[in-house]
Amino acid sequence: MKRKILIGFFLVVFALFCFWFFYLRTERDNRLIKQGNEIVKKIDDFKIKNGRLPNLLNEIDVKEKEGADAIYYQKETNSAYEYIIWFGTSLGESKIYYSDSKKWEDFNR
Repeated sequence: MKRKILIGFFLVVFALFCFWFFYLRTERDNRLIKQGNEIVKKIDDFKIKNGRLPNLLNEIDVKEKEGADAIYYQKETNSAYEYIIWFGTSLGESKIYYSDSKKWEDFNR
């Protein structure tokens, strides 16, 4: 009887680990990338309409958040029309959108 309970316990723990590893681990990143893509569209629309990039996200009606779900925006200093958007993924790591390549990358250039 104890052996069946122990096997059942380990199966439940294994199932929870698999759920975390394959779904929850990437769910946050996917959600923030989706929000980031919406911000990218607003920035690009603003750029077309005004001929410049917004200085801050609130110029495109995006509230800046703090904490784990914060998405940051920065105009590139060497170009009037390039920018990056990023959010933290883990300690010292970020997912970064570069406007020049129009891609999300896992490393800082």
